[in-house]
Amino acid sequence: MSGNDLTPFPSALVLDTSFLRTLGGTRTAKYQTFIEYVKQEDVRLFLTQRVLTELDEQQAYMSIDWVDKAQTAEWIEKTGELQPGVRVHDGPRAGELFDSAHTKIAEREQENPDELRKTDASLPAISIMLLGSRNFDRIGILFDDRHAEDSIESALRNTYYDGRISVLNIWDVLSYMETEI
Repeated sequence: MSGNDLTPFPSALVLDTSFLRTLGGTRTAKYQTFIEYVKQEDVRLFLTQRVLTELDEQQAYMSIDWVDKAQTAEWIEKTGELQPGVRVHDGPRAGELFDSAHTKIAEREQENPDELRKTDASLPAISIMLLGSRNFDRIGILFDDRHAEDSIESALRNTYYDGRISVLNIWDVLSYMETEI
């Protein structure tokens, strides 16, 4: 990630489970900084169906009910199911980017792609759907997993979406937000 990925700050963020786990509960400084900035700057947050499934599985390890937040808070919402045929202009289809990201993640993790969860690979594909259906100039995907970040950045490189979809990590985002609040 480069400094350019945060300026201007994306108007929409797709959140990964690892990010939410690291962000912590409502009493942590990280959570307070993040949510205060999101509300102040009117940044939209999105949870994919795959992330929601992981959150349900990990509920005992999470100190906040993000599924409930997505149903009740104005600043966060659930996305629809992945639609592999969606694309913006002449960019690759969501399914093509999903396959590319999943392959790169499997190679980096040295795992059989059929046995690897598809949550991380779905995040850029869902971002394409949001670019195509909403009025967002840029979308950020928030992680706390360097391997997934690198793989997804690699899948996005030299596509129509490179620069329109940014892969961000929690530490750079929180540092940026602290200076902006």
